[in-house]
Formats: sequence, C-alpha cells, structure tokens
Amino acid sequence: MEIKLEGRQVELGDELCERIRSRLENLDERFGPITHARISVERSVRKIEQRAKVTAVVHISGSTLTVSKDSPTVVAAVNETLETLSLELAEHIEKTKKSHRS
Repeated sequence: MEIKLEGRQVELGDELCERIRSRLENLDERFGPITHARISVERSVRKIEQRAKVTAVVHISGSTLTVSKDSPTVVAAVNETLETLSLELAEHIEKTKKSHRS
C-alpha cells in the first residue's frame, strides 16, 4: 500500500505520521487490499478559532472512498477521519459482498 501524508499550515510530527500509518495498515488488513491512501491535514485560523481539517482519499479494488472531518484539534480530526473511514470501508465491503451474491 502506498501512503502519502500531507500537512498544510501544520507540521506533521513523526508520532502522528506513525499513528496514521499504523491505523491505515490495520484497515488494509481488515478490509484490503488498499492500493493507495492520501491523508491531507490542514489547519486554519478564523478570527480567534483554530480548526483542523483532515481529508482521506483511499483507493480500494476499483473504488475510491473520500472522507473529510473538521475538528478543533489535529489529533481529534485525524481520529474522527480514520474512524469514519473504517465505517465506510466496512459498508463498501458489505455492499460488494451483497452484489456478488446476487
């Protein structure tokens, strides 16, 4: 699996990158094969409020899934995005299994 991590207006530390890679590898084992994953982390400041937006684009067996979450902190946004991605992958696999049964 090819993983690309991008940080916009935020420096991605080694610990966060490793956490993201580990979670994606876990998803690949559970729902794979994931051929390519791109995670983009963006921090924005509006007036006095800081927000983090994380977008995940994952390519899996002929399909592309995109998940985007917005949160006050980078870590929370990453966790929410990867959790939602897990649910989306499970739903995708279930739909694929149903279509093959018919």
